[in-house]
Amino acid sequence: MAERPLDSWLRERMQAVGLFSWRALQARAGISRRALDQVRQGQWGSLRLEQLQKLAAALEWELGSLLGGGDPSPRGSNTAEAIFSLLQPLLTSYPTVREIARRKPDWPAQNVTALFRSLDALLQQWGYEAIGSPLESVPFDPQLHQPDQPDIRPGDPVYIRFVGYRRKDYILCPAKVSRSLPGGLS
Repeated sequence: MAERPLDSWLRERMQAVGLFSWRALQARAGISRRALDQVRQGQWGSLRLEQLQKLAAALEWELGSLLGGGDPSPRGSNTAEAIFSLLQPLLTSYPTVREIARRKPDWPAQNVTALFRSLDALLQQWGYEAIGSPLESVPFDPQLHQPDQPDIRPGDPVYIRFVGYRRKDYILCPAKVSRSLPGGLS
């Protein structure tokens, strides 16, 4: 069988905890072969949180260590950033959806936001911070913001349409900003 993207990294951890085959890891974690194959391919998003928690426990890691590449040092951050890039569309949209639901309680998506509470905990565990708050008025900063129009200048008042994310001083993705709020919001 062909080597998969995360095989070397997983094998190293498996050996450290006394697991010497994929079948042994699958059995200890109590996950399906398909789920294990998805992990080996780096397709974390297709697994349920419960499956990821079981896999982390089998490897004797905290969930954040598993998703963050198993290494809290800067060397491990590449895996976390790869995972972040997969989650980025959800992560940048979620705070805006949550804020709209807060401002418009009759909006049909009101109950959807509860489904994403674990994202807040995951982001905190990874050390990621949101850049701004949805619909917040801020002065434009080209280091932190991505404007929707090219003529927005530093210091111009803008609204955060979609939050960005940073890890300490490293900008993972800038906040998307505009001169005006989306229609119907104030």
